[in-house]
Amino acid sequence: MGDIVLVEGAHGIAAFAVCHYGPSSEAGTDTCYVKFGAVRDARSAEHDYLRLLDACEALAVAAGMSNLLAGANMARHEAYRHLVARGFRTEILGVTMHRQNDPGYCRPGAYIIDDWR
Repeated sequence: MGDIVLVEGAHGIAAFAVCHYGPSSEAGTDTCYVKFGAVRDARSAEHDYLRLLDACEALAVAAGMSNLLAGANMARHEAYRHLVARGFRTEILGVTMHRQNDPGYCRPGAYIIDDWR
């Protein structure tokens, strides 16, 4: 059904992603779907996020999938901007609401990939 992608950093795991692929998974045929991914909050977070995206793309190719699907809340400006720069486009538009409008992890500087299907 998929695999876990790990990106090593200077002090252990810097980032990870849970990816589904194939017809018996949530991803469906010919798609590698990043169900969830996160990057450790560090000065290298942006660089580690780009490495995580590279690793997810490599997994998709290795698994024989021609599509890579990943999502990020637009409040995470940097994470979203990097997806768009790589050619990702909006497929599903959703809204998250937080108690007392607290941004939580949906804020600039949070490098998180998630899709709330």
